[in-house]
Amino acid sequence: MLKRLEVFLIAALFILITAIILIIYSKQREEDFKSHSNLIQKAAVHGAAYAINLQLLDKHRHVRLFSDEYARLFMRLNNFPADEKTVNDIKGRLQQRFPDFFAYTITDPNAVPVLMDIDLEIGDACRLDLSNFSKNIKTDKKAKQNKVFIHPQPFHYHYDIMAPLYTNGAAARIFFVSFYLKEITDILKTHELPGQNLMLLRQSDPTLIEVTSEGVRDKITREIRLSKAEQSRIKVFEDIPDTDWRLVNLPHETYEKQYLQGLWTEAVIILLIVTLALFLLIIVLIKFPGRRTDN
Repeated sequence: MLKRLEVFLIAALFILITAIILIIYSKQREEDFKSHSNLIQKAAVHGAAYAINLQLLDKHRHVRLFSDEYARLFMRLNNFPADEKTVNDIKGRLQQRFPDFFAYTITDPNAVPVLMDIDLEIGDACRLDLSNFSKNIKTDKKAKQNKVFIHPQPFHYHYDIMAPLYTNGAAARIFFVSFYLKEITDILKTHELPGQNLMLLRQSDPTLIEVTSEGVRDKITREIRLSKAEQSRIKVFEDIPDTDWRLVNLPHETYEKQYLQGLWTEAVIILLIVTLALFLLIIVLIKFPGRRTDN
C-alpha cells in the first residue's frame, strides 16, 4: 500500500511541476505576444503616418509649383473670373497632374471664391478653412500650408490644399484645390496588418473617425464615432504634422483574446496529456506489479 501511495505522490508531484512550468512558460509567451504586438502596432502606425505626411507635403509642394507654372493663366483668371475657357484649361491641367483631383477655385484678397460655377462645391468647412488660411498669410508671408482635415460634403468628402497667389505686389489671393482621399485610404490599407485597424481621427474631436482602410467617413459601414470601450483599446497613435488628423491603431476586439485563449488552451491540453499518461502508467504498475524470480 505504501508503495502505491508513493507512486501517487510522485505522479502528483510531477503533474504539479509540469503545471508550474506550463504556467510560467505560458505567461512568458503572453508577455512576449503583447510586447511584440505593441512593437508591430507602433511600426505600422509610424510607417503609415510617415507615408501620409509625405503624401501631403508632396501635394502642398506640387500645388505651389502648379500655381507658379501657370501664373499667366491665374493672372487672366483674376481679371476675368467668368472666362470659361481659362477655368476649364486650369481644371484640365489639374486633372492631368493630380489623379485624385476633385475641384478648385481662386479667391479675392478677402478669401471669397470668385469662380461663378464653383460656389456650390465650396461648403461651410471650406469657407472657414479659406478664411483661416487667408488670415495666416496676411500675418505671416512665410505661411505656405493650411491645416488639413476632412471637409464633409454630400457624396464628395475631401480635403483641401491651398497656396497663396501673389501678383504685382497686390494682396494675396488663394489658389484652393480639393482632393479625394483614395490615396490616403490606400496608404492605410497597405500598412494595416491582421488584427489591426488603422484609422485617422480628428485631433480636435478624438472620437470622430475621418478615414479608415474601408474608406472616408461617409463610406464606412460602422459607427462614425468610437465608443468608450474602443477608445480604451487604443494604445498607439501618432499626430500627422500640419493637419487635424491623428492616426491610431484600434486592435480588433477578439484578435488578442483569441490568441491568448488558444495559448492557455494549449497549456491545458499538454497538462491533460501528461496527467493521462501518468494515470495509465500508474494503472499498469498497480495491475502488473513486478514479480520476484526464484534462484
